[in-house]
Amino acid sequence: MPIRGMLDADVFNPREISEIAAAFEATLAALNLVDRSDPVTQLIAKAIIDCAKSGEIDRAKLRDCALEAVTKQ
Repeated sequence: MPIRGMLDADVFNPREISEIAAAFEATLAALNLVDRSDPVTQLIAKAIIDCAKSGEIDRAKLRDCALEAVTKQ
């Protein structure tokens, strides 16, 4: 599941979308997730989008935010 399909183009500009997508890919790599149909990938995407909606756009910080969200559950 690509994260781009979950993003609202009215909320994020193209540069932000690129950062969010890069953070998503980095998070999946950090967790060694390769199966895009794994439900955890949707959880990660949602966590990254939630962090981005709060104003954070830096890809490393978005990755860290998502890692924190999924590892504390």
